[in-house]
Amino acid sequence: MEKMVYKFLDEYLGDEVVCIKKRESGSCNIYHLCSKKNKTLIIMFSVRNEDGDMVIFRSFELTNMIIDLFPIDKHDSMRIVSNWFGVKHNLRKVKDLMKFVDEYGK
Repeated sequence: MEKMVYKFLDEYLGDEVVCIKKRESGSCNIYHLCSKKNKTLIIMFSVRNEDGDMVIFRSFELTNMIIDLFPIDKHDSMRIVSNWFGVKHNLRKVKDLMKFVDEYGK
């Protein structure tokens, strides 16, 4: 099943992402990583200004779309999207997401 979802994600979202700085709240910045192909939100994350700690949030829209299309639950959907995104963009740890922030200068 995972391979089928990976294929869907490859076709639906494509290979490129855009990093958008959504908001700066006093203590942290919020970023959205969206598909360049169709602007679908893939992952949101926050970076705390004080120490650079990061928190990742799933895209409810993408999670629900996968649940509707494949016989899996939300936890498996989130895990598969996370694994797919990590493999596709050579991410080994959470801090690796910062390459998108620096890359796009947002």
